[in-house]
Amino acid sequence: MTGELDNAQWLAFDRIHPAPTFFARPAWALALADAVPNLRASALWAIVDGERYVVPTVRTRSRMPFREHLAFPMGGYTCVLDSRGKPAQAGVGGRVLSVLASSVDRLDVIPWPLAPVTIEKAPAATYETAAIDCSGGCERALAGVRGVTRRMAGQAERRGVVCERGSLHELGEYWTLLCEASRGWGLERPTISRSLLEAVFARGDGDVQLWFARVEGAIAGGGVILYGTDELFFWSAAMRREYGRYRPSNALNLALIAQACARGVHWYNLGASEGLEGVARFKADLGATSIPYHQWTYSAPRFNLYHRARAHLFSRTGATT
Repeated sequence: MTGELDNAQWLAFDRIHPAPTFFARPAWALALADAVPNLRASALWAIVDGERYVVPTVRTRSRMPFREHLAFPMGGYTCVLDSRGKPAQAGVGGRVLSVLASSVDRLDVIPWPLAPVTIEKAPAATYETAAIDCSGGCERALAGVRGVTRRMAGQAERRGVVCERGSLHELGEYWTLLCEASRGWGLERPTISRSLLEAVFARGDGDVQLWFARVEGAIAGGGVILYGTDELFFWSAAMRREYGRYRPSNALNLALIAQACARGVHWYNLGASEGLEGVARFKADLGATSIPYHQWTYSAPRFNLYHRARAHLFSRTGATT
């Protein structure tokens, strides 16, 4: 048996049993729906072995009568949640996803890397995140930080770098910083939109925080962090190159590791860094462990048939024009 929770039911479930990662909470799905017109928040459920499991997704709006669910676009994850809001065991989670896949026309799913599921079919794509285990407390988490990285953070402090939580009123300043940094990375614009950034803050309450590294009051760098009950996710980061000698990134990351430990979460998740060798090395120097994770795609025969026919039609139209 399968079904779909309405948003009021999902929000009520989350208030009692908040998910371990922010990406599996309704705030993320609702923010995506606010920022992207063809998406709407949708939590699927399935009963397996007599227990109901919930899988957060967004559903695409389409003129065709297909049920297409994504979990999750834009670098997010989902999690197969049991009736207590805890991640399902790996094998059970895979079975739940298979059951749900048979009830919809398409399901693209990226399970939370820190609660992987076991699925027999080959993944559509494989990625890698980097995470620090904070379950042993701050001293143990910081013990994994490479010596040179700790020294640079110490230099930052001696040079007057102050890491502190920013206010919502400073979100525009962070957006300006992110745009500047994106141009320095060779991008025309940030990989996240301003509308999504604002929607995440509007929906996330205290589980979404803005942090800055300041030098004599000026913003040298900053970032946005997302909290689940078991994870601090460093979602967005930007630094000003002219302040590079102050090592604001080192200082900010060590401050956020301490915040993760103070909050009592298990993981400090730095996210993926495919193709960015320097970023991957920086995360390793912080003591982060690389963790692979996968994306799986399920699609029904009628969905595949429609898209094959559509592709064939467009190819023939293109050939005759």
